[in-house]
Amino acid sequence: MVSRPALISVLFFLLVLLGCSVEKNTSLSRNYHNLTSHYNIYFNGRESYRRGVEKARDGVQFDYNQVLPLFLFADEGVHSTVSSDMKRAIDKATKLITFHSITAKPKLKDGNQNARDKAFFEQNEFNKWVDDSYMLMGRAYMFQGKFFLAAETFKHVLVTYPKAEVRFLGMIWLARATLLIGDTGEAERILSALSDQNNLPREYLLDYLLTWSAFHIQTGSFADAVSYLNQALGEKGLKKKDKIRYLYILGQLQEELGQKDKALQSYRKVTRLNPPYEMAFNARVSMAEVFETGSEDSGELKKLLKRMLKDSKNKEYQDQIYFALANIAREEGDMEEAIRLYQRSVSTSVQNNYQKGLSSATLAGIYYDRPDYMLSAAYYDSAVSFLDDDYPGYKGLTTLSASLSNLVQNVNTCELEDSLQMLAALPEAERLKIVDGIIEDLRIAEEEARQAEQQAIRDMAFNQSMSMTGNMGGMGSRQQQGGQWYFYNPNLKSFGQPEFRMKWGDRKLEDNWRRRNRQSISSLTGGAAGVEGDSAGVDAGKPLFDNKSREFYLVNIPTTDSMLALSNSRLEAALFAMGDIYKNKLLDYDEAIQAFETLLQRFPETEKAAETLYNLYQLYNSTRASGKAELSKTRLVRSYPDSHYAMLLNNPNYLKELEEEEQKVVRAYESVLRHYRAEEHAAVLEESERALQAYSGDALEPKFLYISSLSRGSLYGKEALKQALDTLLVRFPDSEEALAAQEMIEYMYMEFPEIREADQVAEAEALYVDYDPEQPHYFLLALPASANANRASFELLNFNLDRYNPYNLELDKFLADAGQPVIVVKLFNNADGAMRYLASIREQAALIVSDAPPEAIQMMVISRDNLEILNKEKLIQPYYLFFRDHYLTQD
Repeated sequence: MVSRPALISVLFFLLVLLGCSVEKNTSLSRNYHNLTSHYNIYFNGRESYRRGVEKARDGVQFDYNQVLPLFLFADEGVHSTVSSDMKRAIDKATKLITFHSITAKPKLKDGNQNARDKAFFEQNEFNKWVDDSYMLMGRAYMFQGKFFLAAETFKHVLVTYPKAEVRFLGMIWLARATLLIGDTGEAERILSALSDQNNLPREYLLDYLLTWSAFHIQTGSFADAVSYLNQALGEKGLKKKDKIRYLYILGQLQEELGQKDKALQSYRKVTRLNPPYEMAFNARVSMAEVFETGSEDSGELKKLLKRMLKDSKNKEYQDQIYFALANIAREEGDMEEAIRLYQRSVSTSVQNNYQKGLSSATLAGIYYDRPDYMLSAAYYDSAVSFLDDDYPGYKGLTTLSASLSNLVQNVNTCELEDSLQMLAALPEAERLKIVDGIIEDLRIAEEEARQAEQQAIRDMAFNQSMSMTGNMGGMGSRQQQGGQWYFYNPNLKSFGQPEFRMKWGDRKLEDNWRRRNRQSISSLTGGAAGVEGDSAGVDAGKPLFDNKSREFYLVNIPTTDSMLALSNSRLEAALFAMGDIYKNKLLDYDEAIQAFETLLQRFPETEKAAETLYNLYQLYNSTRASGKAELSKTRLVRSYPDSHYAMLLNNPNYLKELEEEEQKVVRAYESVLRHYRAEEHAAVLEESERALQAYSGDALEPKFLYISSLSRGSLYGKEALKQALDTLLVRFPDSEEALAAQEMIEYMYMEFPEIREADQVAEAEALYVDYDPEQPHYFLLALPASANANRASFELLNFNLDRYNPYNLELDKFLADAGQPVIVVKLFNNADGAMRYLASIREQAALIVSDAPPEAIQMMVISRDNLEILNKEKLIQPYYLFFRDHYLTQD
């Protein structure tokens, strides 16, 4: 039985609870809900949020090739790391708002109300932890990457608490959310509304300054970003990890602005604050990158970087260290040392594609400026392979790389053809002597490589077995491994692989892996090693000759007139292409002049002579060689008076006249188009015909043909339209209008099956040989793709056994277009026997093919010659029409 005091206590507690309902706004209810909210729900939610932020600080993986994010939640990798903590914070905030929000108005006091009482009564919320809960929820959404939800939450704070102090913090975080959404205009408007810092509570100033800095970083105003960030770094309350990151970002921004000395000081401050290892490493490397000539820190930086090279912890960062050392050498004017170090950066870069690409691009630029276009091309090719397409100036890199690659290809062609022609001009005995020398050099090189390979294997086996002997404890371990051959021993292999890479570098598992330049010999021979033969017994892709046979090198030497003519044509085209690239792509006028002059000297009758002379005229004028320019002009005008290039020089108005001529055809087309839109189809045909005669060969010719085709169809029907579209497809198959014509024909095929059938009949008549009833024939059973071909074959086999057993008929199958199965019955002496077989099959068709309707089955016979054609074409319907017209019409 419950005691009286206990019953009184329970009743009192229930009365208190009833009095603390959120539906009532009394002093008691407010105190109860504030107390419960703060020390229970809000506290736990805030702690979850803080744990998530700490996880973000400790676990974020920064991309040091970009300006680091001021706010951790801007890094996508953070979102998943802190998701569970932030979810708990959101759940707690939601619970507090749901169960402890007090929006009911309190009772007014009797008598006059003072201003404080009125302000209190006009509040929208009477639990002072609800607004904090909304802010906690919004910030947690930010760390989850849900920026739109966060923005809506912060907007709710501003609407619900327009006069509360929390509105300042809400505006700051709303600006951050809109920044990350990408609405920089709205972010600027919000921050500008807070520009009067006198009203801004001091505790929010740091957040305000950081948000302005983030805004200017995102909009590319780095100078303003530096100003705000410097102010933020002067504020109190910064956590050490955040301060280190902000200082690093400050250095990055100053580096972007070219303020190398200030950037150096910022990076140095980072290193003195005992940052995480990766940030400390990148700060030291960045210090070297912003080093300037004459700085007293030069020797200190180089010593630091060289010590870092020796540290085993930096093995995967060696490419960055070498790059930093190269930058110092380049800044000090030691370009050869800089090149050596940049090359080391490229060769030691294994996992960092960005650094490999950056080092390659730097080397490519150095060689380009020298100029050494061959080496520049190789490094530009590597750069565009390893850099991402969002790298600044990437499009320009790819364009330049393509131009240089094209140049190298043509230079190689010239060198190859010159070498081959030189060999061809030698007496045979001397030519063979040179070839024999090449073969002997190859044998020696391969033997040296083989010996070096064997020595490397012996060294690795010895060194690693000594290492294993010293490191393995106990005889049992040695005996367990000792019974394995070296290459099957996983421990020895794992130790040996790094040593192999040090000696040989990274090599693909392939033939001749020891030779870095495996293409040198095949390029000398013009690719003879890669010739694929059609003769029986020669495997595709296998060398036609052994590279130690004379034939391997002699096969491409132009010893006949026809081979020499082909060699000269390749050489001529390569010289012109080189001149064009030098002139128009690389803007190297001296090299362009040399290429074009060589072309005219060696091939004075080249079909590109007029264009070459015009190019030389322009180049001589650009290089202020006016005398040579006049000679080129005179030769061009005298030798090629009717060429466009001569007319350009002779007639100052030539280009204007050409443009006027072009405008005539444009105006003619516009007139035809107006007639078509007005449905004046006769006028379209008349003016189109006139334009096609007057402007034959013009780029607008397919447009005239297309629009006249449409008008012809409107006047004379679909057959006329189809015929006109076919003409367009034949004359201009690669034009945009041809694509439109093909689409229209496909539509006509669907709408008018008779047009498709007429085309298929014409196709079949052109494709298949004439009807020959005396040839051996085959029976074909074409099934829909959904039918069971195996079952139909089985039924057909049984049919043959029952009805045609003495004839020894055989079955075969093939797949036609779109996977349509076709069963072949063979062989009949002539068409008559095959047709009688078809008639007997037709009576049993429903039994033989039970899973397809009769109209979906096609039966036909075919001659031996036409079956060969059908097997290549794989199109059943055109042949079926041929069969219908030639076999079913026979008496």
